Amino acid sequence: MLSPAPPNLFPLDLALSPPMEFEIYCSLWDTTLPFAAYNPLDPAPIAFIDSRIRRALATRQESLPPTRRQYILMQMPPDEAAAWLLQHPAPLATFFYTEHDTATVSAWLQSCRQMQKCSWQHGVFMEVAGSGVLITGHSGIGKSELALELLSRGHRLIADDAPYFIQGRQGIEGYCPENIRDLLEVRGLGIINVRDLFGANALKYRKNLRLVIELYTADHKNLSAESRLHGERGQSIICAQAIPLFRLPIAPGRNIAVFVETVVRQHNLERSGHTGSKLAKHGGEATPQPSPPNSAHVR
Repeated sequence: MLSPAPPNLFPLDLALSPPMEFEIYCSLWDTTLPFAAYNPLDPAPIAFIDSRIRRALATRQESLPPTRRQYILMQMPPDEAAAWLLQHPAPLATFFYTEHDTATVSAWLQSCRQMQKCSWQHGVFMEVAGSGVLITGHSGIGKSELALELLSRGHRLIADDAPYFIQGRQGIEGYCPENIRDLLEVRGLGIINVRDLFGANALKYRKNLRLVIELYTADHKNLSAESRLHGERGQSIICAQAIPLFRLPIAPGRNIAVFVETVVRQHNLERSGHTGSKLAKHGGEATPQPSPPNSAHVR
């Protein structure tokens, strides 16, 4: 006969991901609540109880503290979890049970917590000239077609249409959602598999974001003199950080892939401290040097 399920016992479904409609899961996504193996001397707000800890509790005949904590019972089917909890009552606590092991649950919790903090962006995220570049612009402007041309020129795709970004240890990291990995949607062609067409080397799992390039329809009549000389620059806020932004006007007949490569290479030079042309060094037009007098050529 199956043991009745206690009212504070819930299944832990690793197929789910936040946001969830069940409020009972919210504490699991709270990054202020660390999780660790159960330790009565240093209890964590979310504690794992695996088979080794269950044996230790049984040997020492220890009971769980009467506090409002969350416990995850590892590698336990529902009937065993209910029977165990009836023998170790803790009415103020919340219990989850799963048949997965500690490593699997830990990785799942880390991933879900990262997803809670991520910033989703509309655009194509690529590695161009070694830098992570997010290409944005209104729908239909040609972002995916540009990505296809950049792929043919040896650059790499991270994510098309819906990349997401998180604050990593070394800056803003960009990833591709699992359901669209390797795929690129191109108007007129449909959805293509980049791995099949260009090989595994044309793809990248993740990349740090260095630059945002926004495509827009060119209107040369309204282009200022400053923009013509230095380009249209700004900043884009992603994951609460300012990322350099370059607005690139597009028009029929322009090779936008070459423009993007040039913008990225110029940005890489600027990041490395290279000042570029003489115009940038002197802050104005380069002054031509006078020709040497004819007598300098006479022996």
